[in-house]
Amino acid sequence: MDQTPTGHEAVMKAACSGKSSLAKAVVKEFPTFQRISFDGILAARHGLYGIDYPKSDHEKISDEADTEFFETAKQFLAIGKDDIVLDRALYAKEDRDAYKQLIESNGARWVLVFLKAPKEVLWQRIQDRRAAGVNAECALEISKELLDMFYDGFEVPAGEGEIVVNTHA
Repeated sequence: MDQTPTGHEAVMKAACSGKSSLAKAVVKEFPTFQRISFDGILAARHGLYGIDYPKSDHEKISDEADTEFFETAKQFLAIGKDDIVLDRALYAKEDRDAYKQLIESNGARWVLVFLKAPKEVLWQRIQDRRAAGVNAECALEISKELLDMFYDGFEVPAGEGEIVVNTHA
């Protein structure tokens, strides 16, 4: 990466699987990191999808959480005291670029991690999580069709300075 580190870092994960597990592991191993969780913001403000708020409100509530997530990251970066790990799927290159710009404009260095897994593995993990019960990190009902839509539409990072981690097990 052609970046000048200032001592502060922001870890961005481009998705597919293991985002929250990685974010939690980073925070546990490196106490200077603060985790900003998109799902956590949703749950803290509105509860669980389909339980505490109607499914029909999800898009509006997600938009609010998106704004709060960005503003929270912006505040942490402006203060410059802690490193941050962004716990959310950065589905589109445009979103990743916006966060990179935010991070760099605050004098920090970004690390983009793409967690790569075959669709079948992701589907099995979704099923396993759902069987274990609903919580903030798996509240959204993900059908096979929805997974197909997200997986097939995901803009895989290529040449963005990403670190690729294969997570097929």
